[in-house]
Amino acid sequence: INYYTSAGNRTTSNAAIPIKPNSSVRFTGRTDVLATLKKHFTAESNDKLRSRKFFLLYGMGGIGKTQICLRLIEEMD
Repeated sequence: INYYTSAGNRTTSNAAIPIKPNSSVRFTGRTDVLATLKKHFTAESNDKLRSRKFFLLYGMGGIGKTQICLRLIEEMD
């Protein structure tokens, strides 16, 4: 991991991954969106160039994009 500071560049290899926050206990529904995301990320790909998968989740602020992602991570663990 590279850190860029005003004092110069420094590199470290023992970076800690922060603990992820839990999704809201009030999060309900969105089962169709979660099912689509699970299907997308668990599908097998024979193409080496497409082995890394991406998904764009967009919308207005405050509609639950972050909560969908957090719930997906919880369910995929």
